[in-house]
Amino acid sequence: MTDLGLIESTGDRGYDRLAQGVIGVFEVAFPDRVRGYYLRGSHASSTSIAGSDLDLFIIFKDRFADAAEYERARALSDHCGRLSPVLLELVLTGERGLRGPEGVGAALNLKLATRLLYGEDIRAELPPFDADTYVRSVVHTPYLSYAYPKERRGGPLVYPLRHLDPDGPFFGYDQWTMPGPDGVEHPSTKLLVGSVGWTATAIVALGSGQYVRDKAACVKLYQKYVADEWTDLVTDVHELCRNRWHYQLPSDPAERAVLRELCDRALDFQNHFLTLYRSYQLDELASGDPDRQRLAIQRLQRIVFEDQEVADALSSAGTT
Repeated sequence: MTDLGLIESTGDRGYDRLAQGVIGVFEVAFPDRVRGYYLRGSHASSTSIAGSDLDLFIIFKDRFADAAEYERARALSDHCGRLSPVLLELVLTGERGLRGPEGVGAALNLKLATRLLYGEDIRAELPPFDADTYVRSVVHTPYLSYAYPKERRGGPLVYPLRHLDPDGPFFGYDQWTMPGPDGVEHPSTKLLVGSVGWTATAIVALGSGQYVRDKAACVKLYQKYVADEWTDLVTDVHELCRNRWHYQLPSDPAERAVLRELCDRALDFQNHFLTLYRSYQLDELASGDPDRQRLAIQRLQRIVFEDQEVADALSSAGTT
């Protein structure tokens, strides 16, 4: 495979070549198994900056043949990431997974916020946007960023959350690395940006049912539909960490002090959201809908609220 033309461009020749390389590697490793490769994130919405990730959906036909095929695809994506001069985020899924309750968020992102780079276009086949289904899916997505750090792996999260590293200069929010200009992995603000962004996305969805396409849209929608005491945090993390510092840790002492304050406030923002999340899941448990109750039970086993009201609601819904 020597000439792999893209259906659409990323908008940057270097990123185009990187995308072609990733696609070529997967086509050789998994012949006739991938339905399509889609560009997502800031390059798809034409809001990329220097150092932006290359975000791709890689959609396998039907579903992964077995666990071994998925593990090989995941390992291959990790190896591609090590060769990439920028952070490479490859989302691997099968078509069937996009149609299940856990795949709603990914399916909407694929349908509404991507560009097809190579392969077949399945976006028209995916279900249309439904605000209620979307909220039920996206309300749990902050959990992924909360549970990512090594300090919180291995068990359920317990409310209220505490700082990852109380003695660290940025309370542990600098542990997600990214390639620097020298090609070496360096600490970054990626975890902070991701955590605040996903938290804000969930709050926007809870309050308005609005679909959030990307980071820039999240800030605008939060300003418009939420506009609370956390709006400046959501705005500052986006404008400073992403747009000014390009996800790098600043070297200027005054700017480092600003970043430390943002990291400190991020914990309070997460706990603020979790109070909203708790109320939402209590409503789901009281809905009388078995599917909603089942999902709420699963989620309240991952994020634990140690109070009697939640315990009683879980008991009434059929758990002990």
